[in-house]
Order: sequence, then C-alpha cells, then structure tokens
Amino acid sequence: MNSSDYPNESLRKKLVIAGIPESEHSMESLAAKVPDFNARSFQGISADMMAELLLYFIAKGIVTLPVASDKALLDMPWGSHVCQFYNDKADLVKMLVPYFKQGLERNEACVWLVGDLTVEEAKNALAAAVPDIERYMAKGQMLIRHYTELYTNPDGTVKPPDQLSDQFAAMESTVGPKGFAGLRASGSVSWVDNEESMSRFMAYETKVNCAIQNSRIMAVCTYPAQAAAMCGCRELIHNHGKIFVQRGEWVHDKSKDAEKIEAVFASLAAV
Repeated sequence: MNSSDYPNESLRKKLVIAGIPESEHSMESLAAKVPDFNARSFQGISADMMAELLLYFIAKGIVTLPVASDKALLDMPWGSHVCQFYNDKADLVKMLVPYFKQGLERNEACVWLVGDLTVEEAKNALAAAVPDIERYMAKGQMLIRHYTELYTNPDGTVKPPDQLSDQFAAMESTVGPKGFAGLRASGSVSWVDNEESMSRFMAYETKVNCAIQNSRIMAVCTYPAQAAAMCGCRELIHNHGKIFVQRGEWVHDKSKDAEKIEAVFASLAAV
C-alpha cells in the first residue's frame, strides 16, 4: 500500500465515523464518492485534501452515504415521514423491527399496520428482538393491526382521504394522555392493486405529511417494489422526506431530487 494514496490516520478515523469503511479509504475510492467526479479536476490534490473535501460534502448533505438496513430508520426526528421500497418480507422486517424496538425502548406508542405480513408474523418478528413483546402489547404501547382495520371499507375500497386522516389523528390524540413520549407508526401499501386506489391513497399521504409536521409523530410507509409502477414519482417525493430503496445488504437514502429518483423508480417498476 502506498501511503500517499491514503489520508492520514486522523482523517481516516473521521471517515470511519462518517460511515466510510477503511476498505474504501484509497484516493480512488474517495474520489469516486464526490459528485460529478472528473479525474482531471483533482490532478495534484492530495489524499488528505480529498478526504477533507468529502467530509465537508457529507456534513453539508451534498453526499449521502448508504446506510445499513437495520439502522436506516433509527434516530429519526419527530415529524419524519419516509417511505421504504422493499423486495420481500425479509427486507421489510430487517428495517422495521429495529425501528419499533427503538420506539418501545424510548417509551413511544407504536402502531404497525401490516399487509404483506400477517399480524402473527409481525409479532413473531418483533418477539425475536423484543422478548417481552407481550408486555408492551398488553399495555397498549405496541399495536399490530391488519391494514383493513384502518385503510379500507368492508368492500375493499380505500376510505376517503379525510376519513383516513381523521382516524390517524385519533390515534395520535391518545398518546399523550397514556404517558407515551410520541407516536411511531408504519403502514403497508402492499394491498393497493390499481391506479385509482393508489391515487386516493396518495391524497391521504399528502394529508398525513401535513399533519405530522411539527408533531411528536414519525411514520414509515412501506411499498413493495412493484408498486412503483402505480405511484406518481414526484408526488411520492413531495409527500416523503426520504425514500429508502433496498439494494442487496444496503439501503440507499435518495433525496427529494425528482430527476435522480426517477431512474430508481424506472428500475423498481421493471421488477
């Protein structure tokens, strides 16, 4: 290893803290993470300078690094409204179980509306990480419900957006009086199977996005990858602060930049 191709030890420690593993500390690997990288633009720049430039971009949010699946939804601020695209049940629980586990540990009320999973499957997945899940469910801190209990009418059609929004607000209103720190929720969109229903659900998403601003609520909407074919890309970006897309062992946090995310949507819709 040529030491001139790598930053100094102090900078390498900072890179690790920022989320860049030691295996990616070479000058070439660091430069590849810089937006609009052009080799000629960095001629004569040292590895130390490259590391400092990349750390600056990360701090300013210009560069967003991949996040491990089990940590992607942790430590989100109140008012967060994000969506997760997943390929299968394993991808789904890999992100949501740590999300709810953290909420329970922080004395937050948690509501999981399932679609692809059964209520029993979701409970078993949580129990593997939270051994005393029965206690949390008994006192009403952890609720696991089938999506039909909130989202749809008896005939299977999507409820009007205003009605859905009122039901969501009713859940939030019970959190404070019960002594919980806030509401942490997740709802499945796997059951939406046509464009008309998706359009109605998107209208509800818009209302939810407005409702949780400046509140002690956070929400994760989970979409199977194939649902991308029915979603309005720019509408989805407008309604969610972050969009997580499963890629192997990593989850990429895409920005609100519609032009960048449209390519991701195209690949999801082709699944």
